[in-house]
Amino acid sequence: MVGLGNPGREYVKTPHNAGFLCVDELCSRWQVDMKMVAKTVWVGRTSIAGEDVILAKPATYMNESGRAIALLRRHHEMPDDRLLVVYDDVDLPMGTVRVRASGSAGTHKGMKSVIAHLGSKGFPRIRVGIAPLGGHAVSDLVSYVLSPLRGKTWDVFMEGIGCAADAVVAVIEKGIAATMNETNRRNNSLLLETEAAKP
Repeated sequence: MVGLGNPGREYVKTPHNAGFLCVDELCSRWQVDMKMVAKTVWVGRTSIAGEDVILAKPATYMNESGRAIALLRRHHEMPDDRLLVVYDDVDLPMGTVRVRASGSAGTHKGMKSVIAHLGSKGFPRIRVGIAPLGGHAVSDLVSYVLSPLRGKTWDVFMEGIGCAADAVVAVIEKGIAATMNETNRRNNSLLLETEAAKP
């Protein structure tokens, strides 16, 4: 399981670090220590539901995430369906979580890098919504995703991080299809509530 984000203290509470925060949450739950490998990626290992699990955070910055993941895949001879990537999605309401078995990168540069380096779109992913509360438009996307979240927005965001971590565990325990059905259905109510609240 790889979480996308940017290394550095200044990025810790930014929307773009949803993937990193999800890894941190799982490391906290399973008391996993991470170590740097080849100056490219932090890696930790644990067992979840009887499965050996590798938790990873690229140290390459978001736009070069694929380089770190390609290194992991070569080292562990990992098929696409055994890779799970967690990342932020500005097209989803803050704190919502969506699970997919495969798909395109959309506008996410980190995922574009992953797909380019792997040469495949056929791996599961979990997206954490980061759209502003209240349905406000984002005028400067780069500034928004790299600016720290605070107050209620941070609380809602972190609820989403917890849900994403739960979804990772569910994928390991139940498989991607069952997790998609349960997680996506549960979050549909949040999506509807957000749409109704828009001016």
